[in-house]
Amino acid sequence: MVKIKRLLDLLSGVVALLCMAPILAYLDRPLLPVALLAIPVGYWCDRREHYPLPTWLATLVALCGMAFYALQITRAEVAIPVVHAMVILLIVRLLTPKAGRDYLQIFVLALFVLAGSSLIHLEIGFIVYLVLLVFGVTLGLVLLTVHVTDQKLAMSRPDLIKLIKVGLIIPSVSLLLMMVFFVVLPRTRHPLWNFLNPSSKGTVGLAETVQPGSFAQISGIKSLAFRAEGPELAPEDRYWRALVLNQSKEGHWVRNDPPKEGGVHIEGPAPVIFMIYPEPRSDRYLMTLDRPTMVTGLRHEQTVDQMFVARSAIDHRFRFEVRSSPGATLRVNGMVDQTFYLQTPDKISSRMRQLAVGIREKGEDVSLRIEALGDFFRNQGLSYALDDLPSGPDPIDSFLFAKKRGYCEFFASAYITLARLAGIPSRLVGGYYGGDYNPMGGYYLVSEDTAHVWVEVLAGDNSWQRIDPSQWAINASSTLGARGRDQLNALWQLIDTLNYHWVQAVVVFDLQQQMSLFSKAGDRLRNLRSVRAPEGWWKIGVGLLVGAVLVVSVFLVRRKSKEARLLDAFRARLRKRYGHGVLLPGSGLAEIGEQLDSEECRQFARIYYGAVFRDRVLTSQELAQLKELLKRI
Repeated sequence: MVKIKRLLDLLSGVVALLCMAPILAYLDRPLLPVALLAIPVGYWCDRREHYPLPTWLATLVALCGMAFYALQITRAEVAIPVVHAMVILLIVRLLTPKAGRDYLQIFVLALFVLAGSSLIHLEIGFIVYLVLLVFGVTLGLVLLTVHVTDQKLAMSRPDLIKLIKVGLIIPSVSLLLMMVFFVVLPRTRHPLWNFLNPSSKGTVGLAETVQPGSFAQISGIKSLAFRAEGPELAPEDRYWRALVLNQSKEGHWVRNDPPKEGGVHIEGPAPVIFMIYPEPRSDRYLMTLDRPTMVTGLRHEQTVDQMFVARSAIDHRFRFEVRSSPGATLRVNGMVDQTFYLQTPDKISSRMRQLAVGIREKGEDVSLRIEALGDFFRNQGLSYALDDLPSGPDPIDSFLFAKKRGYCEFFASAYITLARLAGIPSRLVGGYYGGDYNPMGGYYLVSEDTAHVWVEVLAGDNSWQRIDPSQWAINASSTLGARGRDQLNALWQLIDTLNYHWVQAVVVFDLQQQMSLFSKAGDRLRNLRSVRAPEGWWKIGVGLLVGAVLVVSVFLVRRKSKEARLLDAFRARLRKRYGHGVLLPGSGLAEIGEQLDSEECRQFARIYYGAVFRDRVLTSQELAQLKELLKRI
C-alpha cells in the first residue's frame, strides 16, 4: 500500500525543482543554496512531520522576503525581483506543514515561477521544463482530490497505477491543444514579456565609442551576439557591419551625423541573403554583412554611410533579412564632404605628425599614401593582444612606437589618425569579425568576443575601401585568423541547431509568419483540389472506408481482456482432460470445482472471482498463480 500524502510530498519537491531549474543562474547568491536545500529538507520534514519554521515565523519570513524584493522593482527591472519573491514563498511552503490548500499553493507557485523564468531567459530547455511541470502538477492535482477525502488514505499499487494513468491523459490532451492554439491564435509582434521586462538585454562587446587605453586588459564576452543563417563565407568576407564613428572628441571616437552626399552604388558580385537573429541588446544597430544592399523584415532607417538602425528597441528576439555583396566596392556617385572626414584629434604626438608628413610626401595620389601607410603598419612589428596594453596620456603613440601591442581599437585609431593627418578621408566602422559556422544548421554563431573595429578610407575613385589594420599584426593568423577556424563539435552543433530552430519556431513566431503559414496551407489545399481524381475515385474511397470500419470492428469485437483469455484457457484445459461433457451450460467455476472434486479448480475459482467480483484487474502475482494452476489441472 502506498500513502497518497507521501506521493504528494515527493511531487511537491519535484515541481519545485522543475520550476527553479531555469532560473538557478539568476538567483541571488544567498538565496540559491537556500532554494536548493529547501527541497530535500522539506521532504525530510514531511516524512518525520517535524518542521523548522513555526507558522508565525514562516509568515514573517515570507512577508519580509516579499517586501525586500518588492523594493527592488523598477520600471527597467520587473521580472527578476518578482520571480525572487515567488521563490521565497515557495521555499516557505516547502518548509512548513502541508494541508490540501498548501499543496495547491505549491503547484500554483511553481507554474508562476516557471512562467516568470520565460521573462528572463527563454531557451529550448523551457519547453522541457514546461511539459514535465504540466504533467507533475496535473498528477498532483489528481492525487490531491483523493487526498482531501482522507488525509491518511493509502492505495494498492494496481489502483494507484490506474489512477496515475487517468491523471496523465489530461496533460497529454492539454499539451496537444496548447500546440494547436499556439499556431491558431493571433500573434503580436511585441509580446507581453517585452513590456514586463524591458531590461532583458544582453551585455554587448560592441561599444558605441572607441577609446584606446581605457582598459589595461580586455576580457572577452563569450555570450551570443546574433546568429546569421546563410552560406559559408571566405575568412576575408566575415565582416559584420553595425555602426560608423567619424569624429574625435576628448580622446574618444564618436558618431556625429555625417553630411549629405551623393547616392552610393555597390559594385561587385551577386548579393547573398542572410537571415539575422540578434540577441536582445541595449542599442538599435542592425548587424549586416558588409556590404549591405537591402534590409527587410522590420522598420528601420538607413544612413548615408551604410548604417541600418531599427526604429524600436532591440529588447526582444526577432529576425530580419539582409542582402549583401561581400567584397564589393562602395562607390559614391556625387560629392563627399572630405573636410568632415579629415578632422583630427586634439592631442597628437610629434612622432605621429612627422610620420604623417612623410606619408603625405609620397604624392598627391591618395592610393600611394594608402599604400605607404599600409607598409608602415606591416613593417612596424605590431602584435594583436588583449592584455598588458598601452596606457598613459598618449596610448596611441605608445602603441605605435613603444609597446607595440594592442587590440583592434589601437590599430584602427592609430590608422585613422595617421590617415587623416596624411590627407586621406577616413572613418571607423564597428561590428564583428569572424563567427563559428554550424554546417548542420547552416548559420553562423557570432559571439560578443568577436566585436571588432576597422577603417574605411575614401580612395581617389570616390569609393570607400575597407582596411583592417589589425590584419597586419605579426600574430594576426593566430589571433584574428583563428576566429571561426575551428569547427564546432558534432554534439554542440546538434544542441545549438535545436536551440536555433526553437528560436525560429517559437520565440520569433509572429503574426507575419502565422499569416505566411496559413497562406501556404491554403495554397497546398487549393493544389490538392485542382488535381483531377481518377474515374470512379469515390467508389474506391467508399470501399476503403468500409473495409477499414470492418477491420476495426472485428478487432474490437475479438479483442479480449487478459481475464477473458485466461478463462478461455481454463475451459479449454478442462475439455482436454475431462471431455466436452464436463462443462454444462450455466455452470460456474466454483460448481465445476465441486463437481470434479479438484482443489486446483477451487483455487482457480477463488482467485479469479476475488478479482472479477471486486471489479478490479488481476495482479501480476495472481496471474502467475492462475497460470501455474492451469499447468497442474
